Amino acid sequence: MDALTLPLASLSLPGQDARLLGLWLPFGLLGIVAWAVWVTRRVLTSFYAPTESEHREPVTVVAPAFREDPLVLEQAVATWLRAGADEVILVLPEDEPDNLARAHAAFGATRIVRVLTTDDPAKRNSLTLGITAATRPIVVLSDSDTLWEPNLLENLLMPFADPSVGGVGTRQRVLDPHSSVWRRAADWMLDAKYLTYVPAMSRAGGVSCLSGRTVAYRADVLLRVLPGLKGETFWGRPCVSGDDGRLTWLVLNEGYKTVYQQNAVAWTMMPDTARGFFMQRVRWSRNSYRCYLRAIFRGWLLRQPMITRVSVLQGLLAPLSLTVGFAFAAMAMVRGDWVATAAWFGWITCGRGIRAFDHLRHNPRNLVLLPMMTLLILFVLTALKYFTFFTMNKQAWVTRTQDRGVAEGQSGASVASVSVPQAERLVAGA
Repeated sequence: MDALTLPLASLSLPGQDARLLGLWLPFGLLGIVAWAVWVTRRVLTSFYAPTESEHREPVTVVAPAFREDPLVLEQAVATWLRAGADEVILVLPEDEPDNLARAHAAFGATRIVRVLTTDDPAKRNSLTLGITAATRPIVVLSDSDTLWEPNLLENLLMPFADPSVGGVGTRQRVLDPHSSVWRRAADWMLDAKYLTYVPAMSRAGGVSCLSGRTVAYRADVLLRVLPGLKGETFWGRPCVSGDDGRLTWLVLNEGYKTVYQQNAVAWTMMPDTARGFFMQRVRWSRNSYRCYLRAIFRGWLLRQPMITRVSVLQGLLAPLSLTVGFAFAAMAMVRGDWVATAAWFGWITCGRGIRAFDHLRHNPRNLVLLPMMTLLILFVLTALKYFTFFTMNKQAWVTRTQDRGVAEGQSGASVASVSVPQAERLVAGA
């Protein structure tokens, strides 16, 4: 022991007589490791740049539309066509006669848009129908409530100049984010993902999940892995959601790269209610556990770049490491050590702000949300992750059901406008 370690060793764990070096320090190292990973990821992201090339190939857009607001769907298709899609295949359920009639009326005059119907509207079945019907070498899978920037396809196709690239993801933004605090929260979290997390993995060609809101794949690769998508089971139960994560790992397992094109921007509808927000997170969290645990136990993860392996493992272990911090803070509160408690909460709040720097730089008014986002991300969503871990094999779409007209909190009437230019103005004025 020297002059530094002796004072440290004399400090006590809140509520206990145990010394710092025996108990405090090992758990403090968890935080050091977590921040080291974040800093490494942020440094890698600083060297990221979207691919630039003259590459162009014909594109088929495939979009299952289940219980979709017709106005939102029509506006979405209009943006896909404006961006230059060569073919659009919509897959609608047979039990939506009004939406089918409206789709035929809206798009029947053009041969570019084809409307297919199915008596099994499960998304994986609808995707399979659309993918097998596609006639172009690149297939873009898009959600029916996602609108595109005019240059999205032009930018999205550039990475395919490299024959080793099998899938390309887009940057996603929230339509009319200031219409609801829950949409502002979603916008915050999407920026954390697409401005820091994903670019680092993309540089190594190992993005762990290409979001299905809008993603491009080589058609021949999709056809090879399609049986693994439609027939996926987890612990003996057919998988309902999580198609985007499953496709990403099937393509990675084929030896292809999965990359991200930040200048290919898609605008997506997010729930404007607390119920819709949390239901969506429940589905996503269950999907992530199933997807990443399978990748680990089948050895798929070991064949990916180091940054991908570390990012996946950190995401899985984050609830556990956060819980350790909560436990130490709780012991400090029990002991009445409010200075330590305040210091801890101040640090985690500042830390959350640092991690959201890229978002706050472009949306400084959202700084007022920092305390709320700290509580939401670190406490509420951590509890939700424990819940989803123990219920990960509950197979349900959650936000879209047979008895619901549209997805929870995602009707077209809930936004000021479902047009990309309006969304641009809203964000520019933030």
